[in-house]
Amino acid sequence: MFQDFLNFDRYLTPSLIRIFYILQVALVIVFGLSNIFAAFGMMPYSFFTGLVWLISTLIGMAIAIVAARIITEVILVLFKNNEHLAALRARAENV
Repeated sequence: MFQDFLNFDRYLTPSLIRIFYILQVALVIVFGLSNIFAAFGMMPYSFFTGLVWLISTLIGMAIAIVAARIITEVILVLFKNNEHLAALRARAENV
């Protein structure tokens, strides 16, 4: 197992990518919450500007979470394709 790790036969990224996805979502939520509070702070001065800021923050958070998920899935698909190609190569060498 350790030999696979040293020879790059087993990749570390697929194991860590889920952790990075959770961190991405957490960062989106933290920055989104700070923008929500800023939007509420803006509302006493300009209600319309605060409302637009609030709505755009909520939409931006949703888009950012979906984008993070799509990027994570693309990376996982690339690694899965590599695993499947390695299996096909191993089968072809055994024939």
